Amino acid sequence: MSPIRRCLPGDRDPGESRPVWLLAFYAQAELDSLAQSACMSLGDYERAEFHAYRSLASLRPHMKRSRAITTSRLARAQLEQDAVEEATATAMSVSTEAAVQHPRVALMLREFGARLEAIAPGSAAAGTWSEYARATWGAAA
Repeated sequence: MSPIRRCLPGDRDPGESRPVWLLAFYAQAELDSLAQSACMSLGDYERAEFHAYRSLASLRPHMKRSRAITTSRLARAQLEQDAVEEATATAMSVSTEAAVQHPRVALMLREFGARLEAIAPGSAAAGTWSEYARATWGAAA
């Protein structure tokens, strides 16, 4: 079995032990976030969405930037699966504080807005997003 396949849901025994060094450095939320990023890169948006939800469910409360990044990626994964309204609502749930304070989050949301306009130009969701971005950040995201 390839190393990539081992990280996919259902391919790993949840009771299987992980190396101590891995557990000492990464919690399950971080591992799911890494898997989400890998799946996004591979264009496997359904699995990316799966890992996003798992990551968000186990992120510690103080990890606000990680939550914003994972949520931004989740919105993009939903968008790439043509769930335009759901994706827009997800993107709008990213905290304004994170979007303003963290350039990486701001970039991800701008890219979301551009992709939304490319996938669903002139749609109600695209209009909602543009209006939200202008009202929230003073510019189209």
